[in-house]
Amino acid sequence: MLGIFTMLPFIVLPYILYEVFSFVIDMVNHQSSDPEVSHILTGIFAFIFPIILLSILSLGLLVLYIVHAASNKMIDSTERIIWILIFIFFGVIAFPIYWFLRIWNEGK
Repeated sequence: MLGIFTMLPFIVLPYILYEVFSFVIDMVNHQSSDPEVSHILTGIFAFIFPIILLSILSLGLLVLYIVHAASNKMIDSTERIIWILIFIFFGVIAFPIYWFLRIWNEGK
């Protein structure tokens, strides 16, 4: 389950980009007349809501991965510190790498 949540930002990102670009194109096509406020708010909500959800998910994953790396007795203290710094500076990009190397392969 953690692997699915770890990969979720990479799966949802193309949807967010699609919504942003379709909103911009739609607004550009309304050059002759002003678009309605409800149309603008619906377009903005279509990509803001997933961004907020992914931000909350990323913050939760950051805490979870930092706690896991800090309490993982299978790695030495220097590697723990390096993983925690990688999580802080690279965030979502580092989560799948750590998940693959340290969580998924833990039983092998």
